[in-house]
Amino acid sequence: MNHFFRSFFTGLGYYSKAHHFIFKQRFWPYLMLPGFLSLSYILILIFLGTFLAEDFSSYINANFIPDAIKGQATLFIVAILTWLLFLILAYMTYKHVVLILFAPILGFVSEKAEEKLFGKSSSEFSVRQMSKDIFRSLHINLRNIFRTILLTIPAWAVVFVPLAGPIVSTFLLFMIQAYYSGFGLLDIVLERRRYSAPESFAFMKANRGLASGLGAGFTLMLLIPFIGWFAAPSYGTIAGTIAALENTDNFSDSADKAVA
Repeated sequence: MNHFFRSFFTGLGYYSKAHHFIFKQRFWPYLMLPGFLSLSYILILIFLGTFLAEDFSSYINANFIPDAIKGQATLFIVAILTWLLFLILAYMTYKHVVLILFAPILGFVSEKAEEKLFGKSSSEFSVRQMSKDIFRSLHINLRNIFRTILLTIPAWAVVFVPLAGPIVSTFLLFMIQAYYSGFGLLDIVLERRRYSAPESFAFMKANRGLASGLGAGFTLMLLIPFIGWFAAPSYGTIAGTIAALENTDNFSDSADKAVA
């Protein structure tokens, strides 16, 4: 457990390294496209969520609220709760959408960061390899989405436990989101280094604390309106790239044993 938390804070520390790297290497131009896409995506979600929440709350108020307590005050409360539900769902699914839809862009940012750090990238483009990467990415992301949902349901149910339930539930939900966010950020480099899906799973198992720390930084940045929404994908990608490059060599010697 102590090792997990040491690795967790090490993972968080990579955001400081990413920030230093961005300034030292004048890397700002590479942050613009993923930043604007991320910001636009979140603003679209908020815009759509506002209208959907209004219609959905009106439907709930008309069909599921007893006549005795119907009124403007009840409609307002239902609307707020519905909007919060949409917000939570959007927040929980954001990382999966971004890491899947923005994968080519974030992969490019990661590759350029590696070139700045080591003078060259570890990838070589080929159509055949690209096809393998697409199936590998689908395999990993679908598995992670399924596991996130599977773990989120019982973690959310803990909220009903008296007294400590809401605190424990919030902590568990945060750690679930953090781990799978960090998984995606680290896997950008592992994919480029031709790790198979089982090898990537083994790496994450051996580095749970590191992945969770990286994902925690990513998740916390998303809590900062506008600036965090803009910077989180690029900062997370660069932090994950540096972390993966510093830790894969140590892992490679025992990779076969871990997978087995």
